[in-house]
Amino acid sequence: MSRDGYSWCVSTGQVPTLAEDKKQATVERILRAARYLIGARGLDVTMDEIAAAAGVGRRTVFRHFESRENLLAAAVESGMRRYGERLPPYAGGDWRAWLGSLCFEVHRMNGSYGPGYWELTARRDLPRELAAMEGRRRRARKTAMNRLSGDLWKAAGGGGPTPSVVADSVGAHLSVHFTAAVTADAGQDWKRAADLAFASITASVEASLAGDRPS
Repeated sequence: MSRDGYSWCVSTGQVPTLAEDKKQATVERILRAARYLIGARGLDVTMDEIAAAAGVGRRTVFRHFESRENLLAAAVESGMRRYGERLPPYAGGDWRAWLGSLCFEVHRMNGSYGPGYWELTARRDLPRELAAMEGRRRRARKTAMNRLSGDLWKAAGGGGPTPSVVADSVGAHLSVHFTAAVTADAGQDWKRAADLAFASITASVEASLAGDRPS
């Protein structure tokens, strides 16, 4: 796959050429089409279907991605980056306001997931490249949840390591599986999932703070 145009510019100190910009735009178009089809239909989408959705020829797709599995892995991985970029960082002030924004954004994104995500997490016969990417996704999510729970604990005024109950509450209530339980099993929407996640995580933080402070 071609290098990211912005990263190339930063690393070399040079402005990408028009040809490089066009190449990157084509790659992004292909990845966007692949993400859409994976989400809507699952992992069995073909290169021809992705090419048609992207509005390019099959040969153009193979010029940038050596195999279907390589393209699918790159598409999911680009989605992971986009997910991380949309998580609001703590920038000071009321930690509850930040937590509310975080829960809202996470469950809004979770609510948009389709069959492809569930297939990716449930299948045990994934091709090598997709299996490797899924392993990276799981590790990246664990790292992100640990960072968020640590930021939350410090923002709330907690001292020392993040209590396990706070870390577990953040990991569980920001999970796409929690969104699915609220929407599919309880018949609510993702906004309700965000509200419930906020209430539960807040309760875990406040209970831990009460135990953390001397009486």
